[in-house]
Amino acid sequence: MRFSRLTGLDFQLAYLVLLTRSGLKPLSRWEGALTEAQCDLIRSGGLVLDTVDRRTRIGRKRIETVFARDQRRTGFYQKRFDGTRLRHTPDVVRLEGRLFGYPSCCIETFIRHPYTPNDIDPDDQRILFHWACPGCLTTPDLLREYRRLYAECLHLFGDPTEEPRRRSLGWAGTAATFAASLALVAGTAGLASAEDSHWLSVEDDQDQDYISVAEEIIRGTNWELPDSDGNLILDGVQTAYSLKQLIASPPPGVDVTDYLQFGLETCNICEETVNMGFVRITHAQRGLSIDLPYIALHYLEHGSLWFDGSIHSGRADLKALKEILFPCDPPHLLPSGGTDPDEDGLLSEEEPLLETDPAIPDTDGDSLIDGPQVAEGLLALISQLPREQMPDQPYMLEYWADGNEQCEICGTTLNMGVAEIVNPHEGLSVSVPFVALHTIAHGGFTFDGTENGGRIIPTVLQTVLTGDGTAHWMPVAEDTDGDGLTDEEEPYFGLDPEDPDQDENGTPDGRELATHLASLLHELPEGPQPDQTYVVHHPAYGHYNCVTCGELINMGFLEIIDPVAELSVNVSYYNLHFMDLGGFSTDRDDLYPRVDPREIAAVLGIQSASVGPARESTPFALWNAPNPFVTSGATSIVLSLPGATGRVDVAVYDHTGRRVRDLYEGDAPQRVKRFLWDGRDNDGQVAAAGIYLCKVRIGSMTVTRKMTLID
Repeated sequence: MRFSRLTGLDFQLAYLVLLTRSGLKPLSRWEGALTEAQCDLIRSGGLVLDTVDRRTRIGRKRIETVFARDQRRTGFYQKRFDGTRLRHTPDVVRLEGRLFGYPSCCIETFIRHPYTPNDIDPDDQRILFHWACPGCLTTPDLLREYRRLYAECLHLFGDPTEEPRRRSLGWAGTAATFAASLALVAGTAGLASAEDSHWLSVEDDQDQDYISVAEEIIRGTNWELPDSDGNLILDGVQTAYSLKQLIASPPPGVDVTDYLQFGLETCNICEETVNMGFVRITHAQRGLSIDLPYIALHYLEHGSLWFDGSIHSGRADLKALKEILFPCDPPHLLPSGGTDPDEDGLLSEEEPLLETDPAIPDTDGDSLIDGPQVAEGLLALISQLPREQMPDQPYMLEYWADGNEQCEICGTTLNMGVAEIVNPHEGLSVSVPFVALHTIAHGGFTFDGTENGGRIIPTVLQTVLTGDGTAHWMPVAEDTDGDGLTDEEEPYFGLDPEDPDQDENGTPDGRELATHLASLLHELPEGPQPDQTYVVHHPAYGHYNCVTCGELINMGFLEIIDPVAELSVNVSYYNLHFMDLGGFSTDRDDLYPRVDPREIAAVLGIQSASVGPARESTPFALWNAPNPFVTSGATSIVLSLPGATGRVDVAVYDHTGRRVRDLYEGDAPQRVKRFLWDGRDNDGQVAAAGIYLCKVRIGSMTVTRKMTLID
């Protein structure tokens, strides 16, 4: 075989072919399907191939390709594993290890105690496909051939001087991309070693596993259970081990640079000395970097996130390290179950609210697709939530159930209860099963546990975590003062396009108008009615979730009809939902575009007039709500006279012209003025049901508004 042809393969696959052809590995496995051209290249080296169909725990198909010099080996593997689920039980790990040619001492040690620190150089450990056991007598002999073939592969690919660590692969399962390896196989059972004095306690560690609740949320482990994956290694200790291995063998895109200094630092626990410098871990494409003292690496190797040396002390930043080294876990990125053309885990209607592009999977081009990046940001907020009721900020309450469940993807054990995240400002809460939190920590929103399954809507989670009571206030174009009304709409209601809150009550004018008009629509009688405005409901056979808050809303609409003026307007239930919460625009603008408040006002009888000469017209608005209103209630009368001067008289008259109630007499108000009529006359007596007129006199002009009082 011409070895130069191997450059037609992926580097790691080519390296695996060389190892197999040399006999160092009697059988090798590549997790994924190969093209026919790749298969031909492997066959040209005298190897035989078989494909094996496997299934994940939730039934997703996984294809493996195995190759060897002997057909009996690939045939045996295919017969044993074809059609089976992926498992990492001790028996399976033992059988695979023997088939792949790993030393039996390393296999058994790994089953009992994964990642036991050894004296193998990290660069050598990285090019192996098994984790060497301490004091192994076989691995050093194998390493000579591994180094030779690895150097040969580097030479074939044109970079014989490249350091091995620059080719490393990733967190908790190098085999998932590289090939079958025992190193970092998640879920393998083992026995916990005796407690190490380097394991220092941390605050808010409910299950005494040396990792805080906030860190467990970031890591995706169970803060009620010290060993979430059941491998007899405490979660905090296992996290430290995994970080150390990832730093020693960083994934693609991550660079680890040594900054040695002239001096030594002593560990305050075991008195071992290390260089007083640090390593800089950088993900250039994501613009992320963190420095870790060598003493911190020493503690990670011992299973501790804390470090305490003669010069440096502190705690490794798990959030920052995870964002650089392991931002997501692809097997946990289950399909979203909706329209997701760019396959980034976010639905098309969600992406605008999340400020991502529904046509581009990695909007900011930082190498992490949008869904996991959104999950990463939301998870950071969740990890910082207070876990008790708060009056003025989001908080999280834990509802533990009497039982556990397992993540169907990785087998991690989680309580089958939920965390309820509450936002007092929005009056909104969302229940997140603990298995869903685990999934979000791995970059996904679709979760699959043995008891709970479904999808967390990321936009709703964002609202609960960040909302300040204005989440439904969608941006409005051509809105100078930002009050939710366009500059063209404001004059109709006598409002100033440059003053967002004319009545100075703390609520923007457009937001207040939206909720007010919505209340009028809710109070309209159902029709048909011969002489008053009424509503006709047109429900549909279907619903949409509000992208912002998750409320289920009928896809139909209501029709508002004024039979006297022969006017009508349609308002979808979706738009009405947003009006209830202060907006005329929605978060599904393609399906439910902005409604024009002037059209709704016109049908409700809210007209716009003017004061002064026509050539210098100034908007004059007079309207009331509710209308009609009951004798036991009240109606709010709104008057706007921008720019008007002189004396103003506002009063209520009955149908005979008798003055019933004085409301205002004085100078023309320069801001929106509101009056409340409770249906009583000047003597405090309840007025009779019937038609009344609200008259506003200013100078020689009178504007009248008809109001109906009913029993």
